[in-house]
Amino acid sequence: MTLPTYDILLIGDYFFDQIYTGLSEFPELGREICTSGLTTTGGAMYITAAALTRLGVNVGWAAYFGNDYYSQFVRNLALREGVDLSLAKNSDQCYRLVTTSLPYQGERAFVTFADPEPPDVYDHWLDSLNHSDFKHLHLGGMERTVFTRAVIRRAKERGATVSLDCSDGSHLNNPCDCRETLALADIFMPNAREALVVSEKSDLPSALKVLTGLVKLVVIKDGANGCWIGQGDDVIHIPGIDPGAVIDTTGAGDCFSAGFLRGWVCENAPLATCGCYGNICGGLSVTGVGGATAAPTYEQMMRWMEKTCV
Repeated sequence: MTLPTYDILLIGDYFFDQIYTGLSEFPELGREICTSGLTTTGGAMYITAAALTRLGVNVGWAAYFGNDYYSQFVRNLALREGVDLSLAKNSDQCYRLVTTSLPYQGERAFVTFADPEPPDVYDHWLDSLNHSDFKHLHLGGMERTVFTRAVIRRAKERGATVSLDCSDGSHLNNPCDCRETLALADIFMPNAREALVVSEKSDLPSALKVLTGLVKLVVIKDGANGCWIGQGDDVIHIPGIDPGAVIDTTGAGDCFSAGFLRGWVCENAPLATCGCYGNICGGLSVTGVGGATAAPTYEQMMRWMEKTCV
């Protein structure tokens, strides 16, 4: 049997994102306010999968979908984007992963509901490593400590490199455990707040020093400030782009990851170029509602490279 072959294999949950935009003020208890916009779209690993696909990357997503409306909505979105779901599982049970996002003045608040994880979700993700060939594995988070370590080790046995996002969650309550996990990866890609929490430092230079002592390459996503890249004793800062009005920052970090990995995995590009790719993808993401809505094509990204990074 011929196995599907990918440059990048993605492992991570889908989410159904419900995003309220146009808030004139932030909600408070006991009062009702109205918004001018409501968008439903895919979140979490869907964003990275869709963004990589638009960038022309040969990517596969080993998603796990239930038989509920939310799962199938995002599955159909992914198919319309052209995301390869050959390794995805469609389970005959409910698996609702839903986030409500409230963007306001450049930040956002979230309320999330998640069904209990199906008992076979970990087996599915591990099996996907054995039923595909891939150069690189990207994991959307490290909240499942034992599982995450097992997946990284399996990918390494297959000869692949591994990148690891951080994601928010209860795992950040145990920074020491997080550091043990990320030390197994090739790239760690937290946002600025997550980098400070995991490193247990109060400033980014100190955080980078700790994290680069554990993992070969650290890429800290710092919003409008761009990104910080640390490798050994070398640290570079790549300023962010000015994409125009900020509409919604939800999922910008997931879009950044797609741009950076396009450069690092597919082009073996210099780190500064990878950082520029990431900044462009993350920057353009905030000009639309939803993380992948305004994700650029490769051609659009390169036009921005000519304007901002060359």
